[in-house]
Amino acid sequence: MVAEITTKEELAKFTSDPKKLTVIDFTASWCAPCQTIKPLFEGLAKENANANFLKVDLSEGTNELATEYSVTAMPTFIFLVGTEEKHRIRGANPPALKSTVIQYAQPASSGAFSGQGRTLSGKGGSSSFAPTYNVSNSLTATWSNTSPQVKVLIVLCAAYVYFWLI
Repeated sequence: MVAEITTKEELAKFTSDPKKLTVIDFTASWCAPCQTIKPLFEGLAKENANANFLKVDLSEGTNELATEYSVTAMPTFIFLVGTEEKHRIRGANPPALKSTVIQYAQPASSGAFSGQGRTLSGKGGSSSFAPTYNVSNSLTATWSNTSPQVKVLIVLCAAYVYFWLI
């Protein structure tokens, strides 16, 4: 479920757990990219009940949360763990949104036995439970969140090195 908030006090209710992910979607009803990515955001909220998914609607103009987090584009997704900002995505970028939620969302604990367990040999349990890290998604998310000026600089430097080696 996606909760709509407008104040710092409302946000504080959701960020009291220092290990829990909170994703804030700064959106507006008139913003076409915001409306395009809205179903994905709501789907991620349903799939990740162990994280908070919040919406700040800026249709009527700015508010204190947009000012607090220096939001300059819509949609902007801010990822908090507790009250600490961990990541930010500007624009409607479905792959980056999915991979960042996966990266920071903690799986719901199943109770007292939340460890990986041991076998009789003393070694860890099945490797199928080991966390995986997809470098490709990380690089894609990093590249898509890089400013256009930095992208141009990287391409120019790569071209310079390429032609220098020829």
